[in-house]
Amino acid sequence: MYQYNNVAIFGGTFDPIHLGHLLIAEQVNNIFSLDQIIFMPAGRPPHKVNKVLSFSKDRLEMVNLAIKDNKCFISSSYELEKEGKSYTAETLRYFHNQDIAKRIYFIIGADSLLDIFNWRETDYLLKYGHYIVAHRPGYDISAFYQDEKYKPYRERISILDTIQVDISSTRIRNFVKNDKSIRYQTPDRVIDYINDNNLYRG
Repeated sequence: MYQYNNVAIFGGTFDPIHLGHLLIAEQVNNIFSLDQIIFMPAGRPPHKVNKVLSFSKDRLEMVNLAIKDNKCFISSSYELEKEGKSYTAETLRYFHNQDIAKRIYFIIGADSLLDIFNWRETDYLLKYGHYIVAHRPGYDISAFYQDEKYKPYRERISILDTIQVDISSTRIRNFVKNDKSIRYQTPDRVIDYINDNNLYRG
């Protein structure tokens, strides 16, 4: 018995989560008939092997603080708790095996769509997953409509015409490091957590 009909998994390092993430998730929730959006902080992303991430507990707690007032948003620590690198195919397989939902979407950025054929187990991902793609500044997704390799999977990929807000976790970390305000870039609860735990100050 499935727990839900439709869920979306929103993965990312969330270091920290910011209002751009929340705005995308809310727009997805407005357009698709979803029971839950699961925020999934990444454990060890294979494409960021040289990047130093904040402690898992801090990134997960910041997500929980950011989403606590939205009943449609929940978090999962699955990728944080598993050993080894975090591959999307393994996450999809895990949730399928849990019978969590009839249909599982992944919310991804345009950059991920353009790179998806380089991901591990691409055939499995595109055969069993559904994808909601948010536009990102600087990425041209015309290849999705023109490149024949996408053709068999286009019905499983939805391009979302989102409101775009150019906020980045990298910029937030740099602002904090340089003692600049990050107000209006991430929720106040997250700002308080960053300050209380002295994150991103080097």
